[in-house]
Amino acid sequence: MSDAARLYRVVLRHILDLMPPDMLAENCLTLAMLITGILRGKSGQLRKIANAVQYEPKKESLIDRFRRFVRNKNIEVEVTYAPCNEIILKAIRQGSIKLMIDSTKMGGHCICLMLSVYYKSRALPLAWVTFKGRKGHSSQQVQLKLFKQVKALLPVDVPVVILGDGEFDGSVVVAWFINETDWQFVCRTDRTNKVFYQDEWQALHQLPLEDGEESFLHDVHFTEKNQIGPLNILVIWHEAKQEHWFFVTNFQTAAEARNNYAFRFTIETLFSDLKGRGFNLDDTRLWHPERLHRLILAAAIAYFLLITLGVTAIVSGAIRQLVRTDAFYHSLFQLGLFYLDHIFNESLAFPSLIDLPPPDTFEHIVLV
Repeated sequence: MSDAARLYRVVLRHILDLMPPDMLAENCLTLAMLITGILRGKSGQLRKIANAVQYEPKKESLIDRFRRFVRNKNIEVEVTYAPCNEIILKAIRQGSIKLMIDSTKMGGHCICLMLSVYYKSRALPLAWVTFKGRKGHSSQQVQLKLFKQVKALLPVDVPVVILGDGEFDGSVVVAWFINETDWQFVCRTDRTNKVFYQDEWQALHQLPLEDGEESFLHDVHFTEKNQIGPLNILVIWHEAKQEHWFFVTNFQTAAEARNNYAFRFTIETLFSDLKGRGFNLDDTRLWHPERLHRLILAAAIAYFLLITLGVTAIVSGAIRQLVRTDAFYHSLFQLGLFYLDHIFNESLAFPSLIDLPPPDTFEHIVLV
């Protein structure tokens, strides 16, 4: 049996275990082939995905099958991905949940806005929206829709931290954090935003700060128009850009805000894995956001399976046959790819890929 056929059988078995019972068998089969093609073909183009799948009829018919899937309005992305979210959130609910939000360009003038969760030096997708746009910024209404969707998924008894870059500091969103959740947050904010400080409204870049100076402003009100607060402003000096960066937060100390914001970089590595360094979704030729939305569904499940495979390599001890073990130089995503090749090369049985252990039950710190 070919590697493609073996992988498809494994993926299909897991899809049938994961998917809602009312999902049509035909859609399960197509989704399994999409995931298989993404894992083997590492491309966002439907033709290249199809070429990586063993399929007895003509490849053109498989490409058409993929096109029908991404166009199918009856494919409910949130419902289909829900079992993966349940496994992810079950694994991390012992500690605080760190959520990272960011956007990236994909397809033909499309933007993907994604909320991910921190897991062992990696970000795992939880939910995403896609829309037309040439720039990375999204509206506060789109952001709020995504936040509300994820809030409904989260356990109510676990602390939540939101980490966002400059486009997620909108006053409407910050007000929602304060009034509708008990989440803590650190979001970079534009230097032109105004805060009420020292008895007057001042733009952040007008604060009396010297080059290299850092600060933490307590109990200020945010934006002259909405006057949200009291909250705090973290000011750091970006050495490479030789400028101050500003963050709006409800953490009570600069150290807490900085230490938590450091986790935000993991969503950048997630986008790298989904795009140029991994699945190459950026080369997809899909121009319709709703079709891209369904393609990302297949890629997100493929990513989840690979991360689980990487974790299994560590927990089972198979990592000793794959890479150096005196120091960790490879991410869970890379380990998953290595382990997948190892399974094929050595004709090994596939492990179960639907159990994700809590992150504190094994060691893995990526050094570079």
